[in-house]
Amino acid sequence: MMTPHTHVEPDQSGILTADSRRANDRVDVSAEIFVRQSDTQLFRTTLSDLSVSGFKMLSCTSLDTDKLVFITLPGLQTLAAHIRWVRYQDYGCEFTATLHPAVLDHIVSVLRKF
Repeated sequence: MMTPHTHVEPDQSGILTADSRRANDRVDVSAEIFVRQSDTQLFRTTLSDLSVSGFKMLSCTSLDTDKLVFITLPGLQTLAAHIRWVRYQDYGCEFTATLHPAVLDHIVSVLRKF
């Protein structure tokens, strides 16, 4: 069973934080996965904050925000995503096709075993 990570608090200016603008609850995970873009080789990155609509990842490799990223998760086909925001080495990505909640549950259970 997964525990969603949701936190909604106004910042000092009274504007809602990024967590409150999310369309879907995210699950705290931390797992090394493989990522590539169309013109790059496969490399490792750290996946976190996974949801049916997207994820956050930490990458020491600079990525082109205009190109899709392709992530490889254990036991699943490669998934494509758009980079929606970048903060230093953190990338917020949105899947090109929303995951079914059962698929998300499966991914989380597999990732937590690593």
